[in-house]
Order: sequence, then structure tokens, then C-alpha cells
Amino acid sequence: MLREIAIRHFTVVDQVRANFGRGLNVLTGETGAGKSIVIGALGLTLGARGDTELIRSGEEEAVVEAAFAIPDADPVESFLASQGIPMAKEDDLVVRRHLAREGRSRAYVNGTMTGVATLKALGEHLVDIHGQHDSVLLQNPRRHLELLDAFGGLTEEVQDYQALYRRWQALNAERDALQQGEREKAQRKDLLEHQIREIDTAHLTEGEEEALQAERAVLTHHEKLLLAVEEAYGRLEGDEGGILAALFAVEARLREAGRIDARLSAGGAMADEAKTLLKEVALALRDYRDRLDFDPRRLETIEERLHALSRLKKKYGVTVGEILAYGEQAALELKRLEGAEERLVGLDGEIRGAEEELWERGERLSSGRGRAAKRLAHAVVGEIKQLGMARADFRVELKGVAGADRRGSLRPTGLEEAEFLFAPNPGEGFRPLAKIASGGELSRTMLALKNILAAVDHTPTLLFDEVDAGIGGSMAEVVGRKLWRVSRERQVICITHLPQIAAFADVHLRVEKKVDRGRTEARVLPLAEEERVEELGRMLGGSEKSTTPFKHARELLHAAASWKQQQRKAAG
Repeated sequence: MLREIAIRHFTVVDQVRANFGRGLNVLTGETGAGKSIVIGALGLTLGARGDTELIRSGEEEAVVEAAFAIPDADPVESFLASQGIPMAKEDDLVVRRHLAREGRSRAYVNGTMTGVATLKALGEHLVDIHGQHDSVLLQNPRRHLELLDAFGGLTEEVQDYQALYRRWQALNAERDALQQGEREKAQRKDLLEHQIREIDTAHLTEGEEEALQAERAVLTHHEKLLLAVEEAYGRLEGDEGGILAALFAVEARLREAGRIDARLSAGGAMADEAKTLLKEVALALRDYRDRLDFDPRRLETIEERLHALSRLKKKYGVTVGEILAYGEQAALELKRLEGAEERLVGLDGEIRGAEEELWERGERLSSGRGRAAKRLAHAVVGEIKQLGMARADFRVELKGVAGADRRGSLRPTGLEEAEFLFAPNPGEGFRPLAKIASGGELSRTMLALKNILAAVDHTPTLLFDEVDAGIGGSMAEVVGRKLWRVSRERQVICITHLPQIAAFADVHLRVEKKVDRGRTEARVLPLAEEERVEELGRMLGGSEKSTTPFKHARELLHAAASWKQQQRKAAG
């Protein structure tokens, strides 16, 4: 539900904030007062094309911002999550759009910068705008089929059909992959067999390469290692006395002195520990020296093995682990290729079974759609006759799509397409709703559809611009009642020139213009009860010289309030 819209430096608006509520929200005002500005600003926040001409004269940037209340588990939450946009803790969704004089446009959803395409997709979940020549619903035949299915209670059947359709597609894709050319399969099989044999023959083990590189380093630097060990060993136990001999002397002197002064005993003990440790070092160096051997044949073997590993790494992976994993995957693919013919036989049977089931379900769905189309057409005709189009007609056209099969073509949504057709006058023939020239006819047909489909179409906010075009008098009261009925299921925002419609508002806003210091300024004002009387009186042609229009305005408000109260009581 749209809670609020804030507009700054947009067309003739300096700064405006309008609050909306549940139920029927009505915007009124004199012709040219700027009611369309609110619609244009809302459209901009929902991804409409931005133009620098919309920026208020003398300003560098226009900003429009809309806040929506989003209930728990609403589809909008899933959409935002798919776009990486966080949901506010207070369950509000804030959309902001900036238009800059230099032509740059920026958009934000809950503070996250995003693109216009995302705004448009988000807008489809939030608001359905129906103006003189702007109706997303009526211009999209794909949406017609969805609404027909919802009206006919066929949504679950459609979902089952679509699940089977996806499985059928997956089976066909698998068969196509298996039916690649025999030569290609044979070549692939030979390649896989060679690769598997090459990897298996290498007898690879994890960590082998690291161990070989360490051994190669020792063999390559054999002489350097031997000299270092000999020198270190000599310094510890040299023929002319090394560190160990000196330590023996140090220990002996300290022990002798310790018998005189006990404080020196600790030094003797530490010298003894050092002597023991260094003796172990000397023994280890001697053993290392005795075992250190240079075998040129072993070095050659290591080099060959490392070269073989390097060659395998270039082909199959940067580590031994990756090479082994590649071999396992190649073995699996080879197994699939070897079993391809057997799988193909099974796939053919599965595909035929899925296809026949699809046709069966599709035909059942078509029958249900045919019945629903007749009921929907009958209901819409009844509604539009009440809305002043007594000679108009409406129907839902279901068209199958030609295909290789005599029954037509299997499609993701069934066996047919649907389109709403309209005949404004007898003899003119049916035309797609999107091509109706009269904005009033388009808006009233939209209202009729919404009144019927309110329970199954879940767009939370419906906006009607000029829904009253071409009607008046008692017919305006009928339109007002229908708008209010629709608003029991969805928030409705309506721009109207007719007091008979405005009288049914739950929230009434007046748009007005004034000139302040030589500049035109638009304002949006919420109206209290007495202010509504004045506004409806103005719409009825009231002036200071006549009180009759204002008396009539009170009567309209009273009658609308009484009727709404009766409707609420009847609904329980």
C-alpha cells in the first residue's frame, strides 16, 4: 500500500508531501491544478522515463520519493531479496528517484542504489496505474491469461502443467545431448579412454610432488650440505679441541668452584645440560654425514617423474588432487557415453509419456479456460453496462498456436494464448483492449475488470486517472460505488472531476496551484469533513452567491456515507 509520496523541485512543485491511506483515496482540484503531477511523480519512482524538462525551473535536481507499507510474506520481499536489497525493519519500502539537470538519473530502493529496470519490475508488484492511455494490465496479453486462470480457479492446474512442461523440456534436452553425432561420440570416447589411461598409468598419490621436490633439493645441493655438516661437526668435536671439549673444562671448573661457593653450582649444572644437548647435535650431524649420499641416477629418476607430473598438470589440473578429480569425472562421462544408447531408449519412452500427459492436461486446462472465458466475459459485460456503456461488448479470445502436431503446439502456459477484446459499439467489431482509442472506455473497462478480479489480482495499489471521462450524473455515482467496492480488497487512488465519485472517498486530497512571489506553486492538501463539503460544492459549480451546490454536496457526502455503512454491515 502506498503510504506517502514526497516531491521536490518537480515541474511546478517546489516541495509537496501527500499521505494516503487504506480504501479509496481521491484527488480533486480545478483543471490544470496539477493532479497529474502526483501521478507523474509516482510513475517516475516506479521506473517511468525521466526527462530533464520535469525539473523545476531554476533548480538543478528533482527528487521524488514514495513509501509503501509491505505486509509480511509479501512477494515484494522475495523480489527484493533476489536483487540483494534489504527490507526495512518497520516493513516499509522506500523508493527514491533523482533527476539531475545534466541528464543523470539515480534510483534507490531502501537506500540501495539500483537501476531503472529494477524499479520497473518492482513497480509491477506495487502499483497498477491506469490512465487515459497507460494500462500495463490491458496492454499485456500474457497477463490476460494469468488473470483468466486466477478468475477460473485454475492457478493450481496451471502450476502442475508448468512443472510437467519443465520436466518434458529437461528430458528433451538430455536426449539432444545424447544424440550428438556418432563420430563426435566416438572421438570423445577415445579421448576419455586415453586420458583415463594416462592418469591411471601415472599412479599418482597426494603429496608425492612435494616430497620429490624436497629430495631433489637435497641431491642437487649435496656438496654444499656435506661441507656445512662437516664444518659444524668439526667445530663441535674437532681434533684440536672443539666446543664440546671447552664445555667439559668449563663444567669441571664450575663444579670445583661450586664446592666452595654454592651459588656457582647452578652454572655447572647448566653447562652440563648444554654439553649434553650439543653432544646430541654432534651425533645427529655425524649420522647425517654418514648417510648423505649422492646418487646421480636417483636425481635423474626424480627429474623424469617431476617432468611427467608437470606434463599431466598442464593437461588436467594445477595439482595432483585436481588431476585425480579430472580422471574421476572423465570416468563418469565415459560411463554415460557407454550407456547412452540404453538411456536413449528409456528417454524416448519417458518423453512420449510426458508429452501425452502434457496434451491431456493442456486439453483439460483449455476446457476450463473456455468455461472461465465465457463467465468472465458475461461478468464484464454486466459491469460495463452499469458503467454507462450499454451497447459495448467484451469477450476473451483463446487462440491455439499452430505446431507440428495436429493438436497445435505445447507452450509453457498451456495450449493457447488469451486476449481481452472489446467492441465499443455494435457493428464496429472486437478489438484488443490495448488499442481502444477512448481513454474513458479503457478506464471504465479496467474498473469493471478490477471490480470482478479484485479477489484474485494481488497488486496492492490501483491508480485510476480520469476514470470518469465521458460520464456524469447517476452513472458517476455507480462508478463511485464500484471504486469503493474495489477498495475493500485493494488500496485505490483515483483522480476525478466528479463530486459523485469524490463523495465515496475514505481519504480526500485537493490539489491546488497558487502564485507566490511571481512563481507558480502546486500543493496537495488533505481535507477534513467541512473542507470536503467546500470542495464538492466547488465541483458542483458553487459560488458565494448560491448555497444550493454546498447543500447538494452535504447530501452527496451523507448519502455516500450511509451507503458505505450499509455495505460494511452487509459484509459483516
